[in-house]
Amino acid sequence: MPLYTYVIAFKGATHIAQSSHSNFRGFISWVDAVPNLGPALKKQLAEKAYRGDFTAVDNKKHVWRKSIDLDGAEMVVHAVQTQP
Repeated sequence: MPLYTYVIAFKGATHIAQSSHSNFRGFISWVDAVPNLGPALKKQLAEKAYRGDFTAVDNKKHVWRKSIDLDGAEMVVHAVQTQP
């Protein structure tokens, strides 16, 4: 299974998570990479992480992007296939 690296930008901080899965969409434990969310925001993020789609990043191979509105702030998640 490919290794994916998730780069999460939220409220001026960047967080990183990695995992091997059959595809990058099915892995939402990257939610745990964002500290200090609290149970309510973590639950909201887990729900929103499955909604909508990642979009391919132009001119980049195996890189996808997703934007999530969380408590009035934008969270940007990039999924990068780092190993085949």
